[in-house]
Amino acid sequence: MNMLSRSLLLLAVLPLAGCLQDTASYSFGEKEHAVTLVRNQTWFWKDTVEVAVAVIRLPQCSGGMTIKDVPLDTRIAFYKAPDEYPEPLHLLRTGKRVFAVSTQSCRVQEFKETPPDMGVRLGTFRVEGKVFQFIAADPSGKAEEE
Repeated sequence: MNMLSRSLLLLAVLPLAGCLQDTASYSFGEKEHAVTLVRNQTWFWKDTVEVAVAVIRLPQCSGGMTIKDVPLDTRIAFYKAPDEYPEPLHLLRTGKRVFAVSTQSCRVQEFKETPPDMGVRLGTFRVEGKVFQFIAADPSGKAEEE
């Protein structure tokens, strides 16, 4: 392989360097019932990712949505919403954005405004030890930084 071929190969591979795609899940007690987040960074120079939120309750339903422009180092808090909603909900909060996650209809929808009561914090999706994962909330109720 000559020097020009090696240089062209390096230039072809360079845009892929630093890109990432990883997943983390919160599983409910029931089999095949989970919320999974898939982070995808398409360009290494971007400091944001797209986060695909997949809601699965098989065989009844599966669905979700993609959240764009999420800062790469964001911690995504996960809550069990209060019972006041018409169907059971969980909430995802990334920065000031909050999303309703229905495990009954397998839909995800962004709130226009942050709900006054987020409910019970279950944990956080975040990078820990270089691995994107769900970390359960401290049972003592101690709040962690987001």
